[in-house]
Amino acid sequence: MTGVHLHLLVNHAPLFGALFALALLAASFIWAPDALRRTALLVLVGTALAGVVAYLTGDPAEDAIRGFPGVRREVIHEHEELGEKSFAIASVVGVLALGALVRWRRTPLPQGAALGALAGAVVVSGMMAYTALLGGRVRHTEVRPGATAADATVIEPRRPRPGAPQPEQ
Repeated sequence: MTGVHLHLLVNHAPLFGALFALALLAASFIWAPDALRRTALLVLVGTALAGVVAYLTGDPAEDAIRGFPGVRREVIHEHEELGEKSFAIASVVGVLALGALVRWRRTPLPQGAALGALAGAVVVSGMMAYTALLGGRVRHTEVRPGATAADATVIEPRRPRPGAPQPEQ
């Protein structure tokens, strides 16, 4: 398994993890507050870990598709830039969720902490959703704004690998 395979395998987990945590937290205000909140916090920790894996495997995935028809550098760059921010925010929320689990391990999670987690899950869900959309645009020209059929046939040259000898001109 390569970094490309791992990126494709895990890249949906941060989005769906954040959305699942958001749903659990929202439901915790109606049913089984402590059990659902603790589960949501665990999911936010898992979301952060999946975000780390997706982030670390992004460069190999980028290198693998450079030069494919329809793949454009600026589309990859836009996805990568937001991916870095999303990974950072998800990591902060995941660490805070872990801290909350440790801090209130023997007592019910306070409503204020649950509201904070809910706010964090909303932010992470939104960021991950937009990052996923931008990632989809890398290979799916049909979801790019203003795309034409010709966009799917444009081929940009591959970028040279760092340290590799440059071709003579």
